[in-house]
Amino acid sequence: MIKFLLSIPLLCFSILASAQCDELFISEYVEGYANNKALEIYNPTNAAINLSGYSIARFSNGSTVAGSNKIISLPNEMLAPKDVYVVVVDLTDVADFDSQFDKPAWNGFNVIDTLFDQVTGEVIVDQETGAPILGPQYVDGNAIFGDEYNEEYDLQCKADAFLCPDYNTNNAMYFNGNDAVALISGNTIAPDGSNILDVIGVIGEDPTVTLMQDAWVDANGSWVTKDKSIMRNASVTTGRNDFSDIIASSGGTFTGENWTSYPKNDFSRLGIHKCDCEEAEVSELWSCLTGAGPLSTTNINLIDFKVFPNPNAVGYFQIEADEHIGQVELINMMGQEVLIQNFGLGQNTANVNIPTIQKGIYIIKVHFGDDSISTRRLIVQ
Repeated sequence: MIKFLLSIPLLCFSILASAQCDELFISEYVEGYANNKALEIYNPTNAAINLSGYSIARFSNGSTVAGSNKIISLPNEMLAPKDVYVVVVDLTDVADFDSQFDKPAWNGFNVIDTLFDQVTGEVIVDQETGAPILGPQYVDGNAIFGDEYNEEYDLQCKADAFLCPDYNTNNAMYFNGNDAVALISGNTIAPDGSNILDVIGVIGEDPTVTLMQDAWVDANGSWVTKDKSIMRNASVTTGRNDFSDIIASSGGTFTGENWTSYPKNDFSRLGIHKCDCEEAEVSELWSCLTGAGPLSTTNINLIDFKVFPNPNAVGYFQIEADEHIGQVELINMMGQEVLIQNFGLGQNTANVNIPTIQKGIYIIKVHFGDDSISTRRLIVQ
């Protein structure tokens, strides 16, 4: 077990915050329904950075110790300057689960509606607001999926990587409101904490004990780290790593300062970050379908089309639409384009070959002549 020693007088000092725009920091934190949990890492520098030199650490329930099963290294990938990298809990299977709340991250084809307690039949409500909680619908433990794609319910497409598939092996990404979450350099925490780059929450504090709340709260007493999506304000150009801020025994507190809070299960800002380190104008929203900025709902799914066979195991599919088809894209659940084919607006049908595509769930995105886009789900078996 890796111990973070906070009580030795020699080590009780504050680490000066890094110079502005010179090191990775956490730009967004999502703590939503079940396993809708995500972190967005931002590169404010002018150089690409290899993420393998960094890790996520979770200090659970007020602990000052992050064991090896609570530190997860980031993938060996380069993060471009002024770009972000989104990590999501690796629960993407739709098999049976033994708990109503132990469900996979949403993927955009889940049928979302009011949740009811499986025992009492009563509506499940948010403990803080009293509002009904919305979530995926299940029958006998199996998720119900529709054919229409709803991007606002899609967390999986925002992921650059899925981490921690087995809770018992590593559960660094399973934060639930009262856990301090840290970004560190390297894959262990230095005894003096000198490689801690950024922290959400306070290491060594459990707000369920100190605040009698399930999360850290803002000045108005509202939760900041539970049932919320929070985004770093553009004025923040470096991580939060001064001991007087992040360590309970050094007087640390967390009230969501320099963060903007959004409702539970709001994924719309994941995938892009607006920061004063970037001179160019940057949107606050990111769409898996458009690839940049907000997704307009005025021209989405206005034109109907059919796709068959679906589910598909034959290496091709056919589309029949009510309007002339201009282009067909196929997008996987990580938002990556795996196929694009142009048809020139000459016909209402299209045949698309997919001979080598991997099994899984995909989004078929059809472009029509009036800039309208319609989407459907394709299951490849």
